[in-house]
Amino acid sequence: MLSPEHVRVRRQGGELKLLALGGELRARAVAIAGELAATAAEHVGRSRAELETAWEALPVAPREKKLRQGLEKLVEDASEFEGGDPEHAAELRRELFGLATKRRREDAEGAFDRAGIVAEIAERRGMTAEAVEAALYADLRSAQRLVTCRPPDPEALVAAYERAQVQAVLLRAVRVVADVRCASGDAYRALFRQLKFRRLMHRVSPLDGGGYRVEIDGPFSLFQSVAKYGLELALVLPALEACQSLDLRAEIRWSQGSRPLSFRYEPAPGRGELATTSARDEVQELAGGLRAAGDAWRVAPAERVLDLPGAGVCVPDLLLKRASDGAEVLVEVLGFWSRASVWQRVELARRGLGAKVLFVVSSRLRVSEDVLDEDGEAALYVYNGHINPRAVLRHAEALAAAR
Repeated sequence: MLSPEHVRVRRQGGELKLLALGGELRARAVAIAGELAATAAEHVGRSRAELETAWEALPVAPREKKLRQGLEKLVEDASEFEGGDPEHAAELRRELFGLATKRRREDAEGAFDRAGIVAEIAERRGMTAEAVEAALYADLRSAQRLVTCRPPDPEALVAAYERAQVQAVLLRAVRVVADVRCASGDAYRALFRQLKFRRLMHRVSPLDGGGYRVEIDGPFSLFQSVAKYGLELALVLPALEACQSLDLRAEIRWSQGSRPLSFRYEPAPGRGELATTSARDEVQELAGGLRAAGDAWRVAPAERVLDLPGAGVCVPDLLLKRASDGAEVLVEVLGFWSRASVWQRVELARRGLGAKVLFVVSSRLRVSEDVLDEDGEAALYVYNGHINPRAVLRHAEALAAAR
């Protein structure tokens, strides 16, 4: 993953634009990518410092320097480095420095014999002097050894760099709006599951003429966990790119104290891919607890997208089906979402979703179960700490009994 410092951009009025890799510069990018990968392959078994020195020696024009740094980062991400034991290195340094201090006090006038001290430590520990020297600072980043390097081919590496630049821009987003159109309902469900899996705070609404608008809160709209949340937003980009069409717009805080900039991205159709994702941890845990609670209700992943034209979209996580009569209740877990998202669900439920839906909400979002009447189509279960599967089933029974 690139950081914003690796991105080649320019400001144009109130807009932030990526500098395109076209023509001769793209050819140079492919050549540089090939040189970086080949140099890394030659340095397997050597230190990170040696590799970085070799990379720095590769000739590039001044305007290519940031490009090279970004490609270096991607080659590094495709590599595996191995460092020494930090506790052993620290212990070895303490012993060596302690012995050196003692020898200086014993012979204040004599010449300092560093090699002799290293040899004495080596003898004590049953090591060679060379091994002691190598282990002294083996915990430093520069001393890490390159174990493997498997970057993609140069063309693919440059393509990865272009996507990674967009991802790095999104790390500074306040708000993202993505208009998407997919070829099938399954593709929409896969996209919406990916958004939930990444724990992104988002709202989905239908577009006139088909497709959906996905509004996502950016990392710079939060007060904490900005780095982790920003990474999850960046990682959802391939799923958005996999749509038949994507028009992405974002509000960006590119530098501290600067005014917001707008950013727009429209990739070629189907550039990304929809990764197969399992349910979020809390959903998997709930499903397991529901199955363990007995056979009265069957549990399965929900396949429906509840679309209320003009109002919004609800994407449930689980389907509960009562064994005795086949009554169905959909469950959506909103534990990590914003309070506004819960109120949006409440509004959808009041307008009529056409299905029985139980919204499972954390008490941290400060919403009362009383805002929805359990005699209707939908209900809220507010939990404190951990979701109680038996409480979920009680709410499901009440919803199934409502007419």
